[in-house]
Amino acid sequence: METEDWFKLKRYPHIGEPLTIKDYKWVKEYVESKKSIKEHSFLPLIHKTIVSRKYRADTVNLIRNKKTGERKRFIDKPKVRHIYYASHIDSVVFSYYNYLISEQYRKLIETKNFNESIVAYRKIPIEIGSEKNKCNIDFAKSTFEFIKRNKNKKLTAIVADVTAFFDNLDHKILKKQWCKVLNKSSLPDDHYNVFKALTNLHYVEGDQLYNSYNGTMLVERGVPNSSNDKEVKRIEIKSNSYFKEKKAIAYCTKEEFLSNNLNLVISANNKIGIPQGSPISATLANIYMLDFDQEVYDKIDAIGGYCQRYSDDLIIICEQKYEDEIIKFIRDKVKNLAKLEIHPSKTAVYRFEEIDGVFKGFEIDEKSKKHNYNKCLEYLGFSYDGQRVLIKNSGFSKFYRSMKRSFKKSSSLSINSKNPDKSIFKSRLYKRFTHRGAKRKLIYHPSKEDKTVYIKTKKYYWGNYLSYINKANDSMKLLNGEKDVIKKQSRKFWSQFYKLMKFHDNKVNNSNKVNIS
Repeated sequence: METEDWFKLKRYPHIGEPLTIKDYKWVKEYVESKKSIKEHSFLPLIHKTIVSRKYRADTVNLIRNKKTGERKRFIDKPKVRHIYYASHIDSVVFSYYNYLISEQYRKLIETKNFNESIVAYRKIPIEIGSEKNKCNIDFAKSTFEFIKRNKNKKLTAIVADVTAFFDNLDHKILKKQWCKVLNKSSLPDDHYNVFKALTNLHYVEGDQLYNSYNGTMLVERGVPNSSNDKEVKRIEIKSNSYFKEKKAIAYCTKEEFLSNNLNLVISANNKIGIPQGSPISATLANIYMLDFDQEVYDKIDAIGGYCQRYSDDLIIICEQKYEDEIIKFIRDKVKNLAKLEIHPSKTAVYRFEEIDGVFKGFEIDEKSKKHNYNKCLEYLGFSYDGQRVLIKNSGFSKFYRSMKRSFKKSSSLSINSKNPDKSIFKSRLYKRFTHRGAKRKLIYHPSKEDKTVYIKTKKYYWGNYLSYINKANDSMKLLNGEKDVIKKQSRKFWSQFYKLMKFHDNKVNNSNKVNIS
């Protein structure tokens, strides 16, 4: 069935069962009814905390690994993100209104001179008429190309990160900009109800809701002697890390929640901020920054510079003589116009200039102006030193850690499996972590009329991290002197994969021998 892009089916557990394609007709009628949305009662969001470990090279003691020669790393303060998930019907409401306002935002911003400088959460064609859109690789590339085109000048690149961006959006500014995009003096009643749901935050801690049902969840299971029928039952699940594996679909029904769990609802009483994770939050963040984007672009354009904003990440490139002026200007506009903050620790300053006949990029300390020639510009997952573009090491480290976790989980499942053939399910690992799964392709599904005939869908298999590496390598090739510099960064992956496969194969085999004896 053909459906609109805003009708997105999700399977994460929430309050109430997930929607299915069978719900499309009534959901469409409901969300397109302004009266229904004006009166819609939003359920509380479910809160989840995502903690990302950060590794940093030891730049103080300069201790190196004796075998590899690489600097030893330490675990820095972890990055904590608070994500809020809407119930399935609420999520579709947010998604539909995201579609409405993003269309209006697109029409408005296309009339502005800063249109090409705002790049996050937008569909920007690679070229006019193309169905393919740009991604972070293209945005980073255009930034580095600007630097290279102006290598006859002494340049400064300022990379700034707005502190707790979504958590600190001013509600009055948001409402004003929302009205501006709709070209209204005040928000229509249906839009206002959506606005209130986002700015008057009510949520439930997922773990508390899970524990209130004694560690049980609603799951979907097949009915015996039936190939099509499904039934929902409540079963015990040891940990939330097994929700996906056990196919958990809900913590409880809406009726159960209203009867048993209203005491778990937390009112944030927030005067600022919107939840990160809803389908509409990203577009609202762009709308919020409209006035800021205009003033920054006008200022930078007047001095022949370059600016780009990717969500809360801002990069500005200008001649070195404007360096201090622009840093002060940006912080002033963020604070007084957007009511946000760019902390000095979230600002990095780099210079690009010719040194001994080589165009070189390096970091400088903002206050002391001391040079750090060992560190170069980092932006959108890439590093650029004026000579070549590389993927940041953190990206490769994250991929390798993911590979190790997957092998560990696969071997654990094999060892504890009830099946007599206790072997690792290798095809999935090969697909996810090697070149065998790196090819991007259109997905075909069997026809309902004739199962032997396969028809095109709108879905793609996007490959794995190696697909991303290959695309980045091809895009950055000209900047890298037509050399496969980025692809060479990934040359260790196959040997790492092979070592992990061998180790966990032995682990499973040894476990089987113990069980047999």
